[in-house]
Amino acid sequence: MFYVLKSYEGPVGLHIAKLARQVTRTAKRHANVSPNGDIEAGRPPGYMRSKIRWDRGRDLIGVYADISSPARTARDNAPYGLFMEVGTRPHIIRPRRPDGWLRWIGDDGRVHFARIVHHPGTRPYAYLRRALASLRGA
Repeated sequence: MFYVLKSYEGPVGLHIAKLARQVTRTAKRHANVSPNGDIEAGRPPGYMRSKIRWDRGRDLIGVYADISSPARTARDNAPYGLFMEVGTRPHIIRPRRPDGWLRWIGDDGRVHFARIVHHPGTRPYAYLRRALASLRGA
């Protein structure tokens, strides 16, 4: 019974791994890619997409797979993959040092500076949920 339900090499474990690979490929296709990447952090376009992965585990019920993007933001090490999936609320961005400035490259290609930014938030871009929905045939 262990081999059938809880072994990674059993029929259930192999099927879960097959589905996890399929969802991971689909999530990478649906992932949003910034055309410029994060130039200041030295991250190329597709950084978050390149981090999408799957890990398997086992619990009392049986074998399972976790699909995630452990990508982190360069500035404050926040969960970038999660922010893309569920979005963010409007928030204020301040420089690290009290007397510092924020600097970024805008959509116009120019460098901008500010002491404080009132960010409007980010809309959700549900790349993982869409991948799971496509697996179900929705």
